[in-house]
Amino acid sequence: MAEQEKAEWENLNKLLMCHGLKPVSLAPLQSCRNISDMIVLDSQSSLGIRLALKTLVEDTDRQQKMMQGLMEANRCLRDEIRQERDRATRQEQRANDLENVVKNIKSKICQLEDETIAKVCQQQNQVKELQKDQQVSQAKYQQQQEKLQEQEEIIARLQKELCQVGMEEQQRVATQNKMFCPFCKRAPKSLLDQQ
Repeated sequence: MAEQEKAEWENLNKLLMCHGLKPVSLAPLQSCRNISDMIVLDSQSSLGIRLALKTLVEDTDRQQKMMQGLMEANRCLRDEIRQERDRATRQEQRANDLENVVKNIKSKICQLEDETIAKVCQQQNQVKELQKDQQVSQAKYQQQQEKLQEQEEIIARLQKELCQVGMEEQQRVATQNKMFCPFCKRAPKSLLDQQ
C-alpha cells in the first residue's frame, strides 16, 4: 500500500471517528492469516470506497446541518406561533372587552332612549294639560270680560239714570221753591198758613 493511500485512509478514519463511527482497519496482505475475515481491495476499489465514505460523511454532515437548521427554524416557528397565539389571545380579550363596552353603551343608549321617550310623553301630557287649563282660563276670562262689560253698561245706565234723577230732583226743588217762595214771604195769618 502506498504511503499516500495509507495517509488518505488515516485521514478518512479520523473523519469517521469524529462522527462516532468505527475506523477501517488496514493490514498488509502478508500479515493476514485468515483471509475469510478480510477484504482485499485493489487501488481503484480502495479509492472508490474512500470517496464513497467521504461523500457519505459529508452528506451526513450536510444533512445534520440541514436538520439543525430545520430544528432551529422549527423552534423559531414554534416561538412565532406561541407569540402569535399570545397576541391572538390578547386581541381576543381586547375584542371581548370592546364588545362588552359596546354592549354597555348600547344598553345605556336604550335606557336613555326610554327615559327620553318617557320624558317626552310626560311633557306632551303636561302640554295637553296646560292647553286645557289655558282653554278653561280663556273661557273664564271671556266670561269675566263679558260680565265686566255688562257691569260697566249697568253702571253707565245707572249713572245716567242717577244724573237724570238728580236733574229731576233739582227741577222739583226749584219748582217747589218757586211755588212756595211767595207763601214763605207772606206773614202767616192762621195756623194752617203756618203749617
